[in-house]
Amino acid sequence: MTNRYEIAWYHLRSEQQLDLLISAEKDKKGRILLTSYNLNSIRLKITADTWVTRATLEISGVTGSDSGLYFCGTKSDAPEMFFDKPIRLEIE
Repeated sequence: MTNRYEIAWYHLRSEQQLDLLISAEKDKKGRILLTSYNLNSIRLKITADTWVTRATLEISGVTGSDSGLYFCGTKSDAPEMFFDKPIRLEIE
């Protein structure tokens, strides 16, 4: 998250359903990650390292419905989000 101030995690369950799971922004000093949206606050959490350069999505109580592709997007001053490679989660 270096030079980025917003992060969001999305879940693609099928070709037709892309859900915003959780998003957060750095505080004005850039030292704390503040959650601004959370689809399921009981199961989802974003954690960050001390300098808020790396953020991680934590999902508790994983079930089969959590299978699919996960996308992490980050944003700086530009209106567009930058997405890295998706992460596939498969529950058997």
